[in-house]
Amino acid sequence: MEIIHLVFARKTKEKMNPLVDIANQLATEQIKLGYSVQVWGIGAGTFDQIQQKPYKAICFSTGLFMWNTLDKIKKAISNIKAGTIIHVHGGIIPIFYPIIFHLNKIQCPFILSPHGRYNRYTLKLASFLKRKHFENFDTNIINWSSAIHFVSEFERKELMAYYPFDLQKSYILPNGLIDNNINIAPKIMKHDEIIYCFYGELNMINMGIDILLNAFAKFKKTNSNNAVLWIMGNGKDRNSILKSIKKLGLHKYVFVKPMVYGALKFEQLSKIDIMVRPSRLDYSPYVVLESASMSIPAIVSNETYFTELIQSANAGYTLKENTVEALTQIFVESMNDIDTVQWNRKKINARQMVIDHCSWNKIAKEHIEVYKSI
Repeated sequence: MEIIHLVFARKTKEKMNPLVDIANQLATEQIKLGYSVQVWGIGAGTFDQIQQKPYKAICFSTGLFMWNTLDKIKKAISNIKAGTIIHVHGGIIPIFYPIIFHLNKIQCPFILSPHGRYNRYTLKLASFLKRKHFENFDTNIINWSSAIHFVSEFERKELMAYYPFDLQKSYILPNGLIDNNINIAPKIMKHDEIIYCFYGELNMINMGIDILLNAFAKFKKTNSNNAVLWIMGNGKDRNSILKSIKKLGLHKYVFVKPMVYGALKFEQLSKIDIMVRPSRLDYSPYVVLESASMSIPAIVSNETYFTELIQSANAGYTLKENTVEALTQIFVESMNDIDTVQWNRKKINARQMVIDHCSWNKIAKEHIEVYKSI
């Protein structure tokens, strides 16, 4: 059995494309398991993440003439061996439809991983053209797929509510964390303050930073405590966030810091007590797993797609509703837990959750079992 991962990369300022990275991690582990694997990258974005890897990488640039790219892809498809499985990553991507139409026509099986592209918030705010694309094209892709991969039951239910599909061909596997990061030993930093931390893109609405600031303001106003909030990241809403902090009277308790990477990132994470991610639009943010691997529990919304994993492992706190009131209550609950045995359990469970469920090697093996069943 040969495996081809098909992934699209839009042209952005970001050096790392999350979907390309997922395809890279899976392909790398599947090569280690003894399978022949390729990654086909399509688009105008960067594919540095799949260069000089143990698997074969082919990049199809979508220049001015998309049809030239399609002809090249169809020619490449004509050369694949019988029994090859194609794993498609992403959704609502115009160039995917003619490719997958061709795969369906020649009866080549494929797995679909939407990676959160069919979430309720995206579809609700999508342009008229994107909604029509989903209704006219992606629904066919969903029907033609041999299997559909979701990272959580919440993601599966979101699509089912929007477009009913055959549940029997769906399966759930989380995304993983690079083994080198899993193996970073947890650090215990002694400090006087309880540090809550948001780490990510400074997008007020999508990342739920408005919810975070208002909940933290309410929490500080109604509870006597030594908690502070770090907001670490870069993005378009930095000035708006600073204005909100001043308006809410939080300038003594909330600190906005730039995003850091590599060893410095883990040094900063080792100082915090709780990671907070009340996102409206997010997709399995790696920082939740990175902090969990260091025995740092998290507070997450359903839209991160981590709630089921964290709940079942008792590795943090989950928001039943992504509201100011719900997050304020979780702040109070977590603060009360800090000095109890329950808190130590959550810290231990957070690291164990990553080890048990988020190793790319284990995830790659489980995907292989699905491929074999098709």
